[in-house]
Amino acid sequence: MFRRTGAALVAALVLLTAAGCAEEMTARTATPGASPVVSGPPWYDEVAPAPAGVTVGAGGSACELPITFSVPARWAAAPVGDASGMTLGGSRLRCEVDAKPAGKVGFLRVWAVEAGTLDVRASLEEFLAEYGRVSEIEYRRVRRGPLELVEATYLQRNELSGGPNRQRALVAQTPGGAILLTFGGMDTGEFEAMFPAYQLATSTVRATR
Repeated sequence: MFRRTGAALVAALVLLTAAGCAEEMTARTATPGASPVVSGPPWYDEVAPAPAGVTVGAGGSACELPITFSVPARWAAAPVGDASGMTLGGSRLRCEVDAKPAGKVGFLRVWAVEAGTLDVRASLEEFLAEYGRVSEIEYRRVRRGPLELVEATYLQRNELSGGPNRQRALVAQTPGGAILLTFGGMDTGEFEAMFPAYQLATSTVRATR
């Protein structure tokens, strides 16, 4: 009788301790400005940024944006005009940075979030909802330089292979409006091979106006 009661008490204490730790971890992750470090998938925080080669977004460059960021050498940025720009979930495509000239198959895309969308997390959720075929979404709030960002990691079902494809997205509020970046490759293997470029872009992102 006492042995059973003692075992039950120990089990209850273990559950309470685990719940308390989970609540503390959730609170830490949700704290504005927090920068959790998670190795391996799905966040790959241990991956070092690639060497900088090209700055995207500055005045007079191929894509003039409310932000600037660096990408590796030979990645090619091209603006997307209003006439041909795709719109998803209230965000309009403004610039494509193509990895093919550097021997990779993938893009880093820059989207302008429509005016009036004040909640950056909501704008990211709206975009992914319309993006489609998305699963295993995780969000976090991080700081990159002077900017606080909301970042998402997720899988999208590949239309050709039917398999999952790891991708990333982030959104930042700047004086020139909210900006959304999306990043992905031909498949998860290509995504991982290009991921140092994403680390470079996100570690160098700055508001220009």
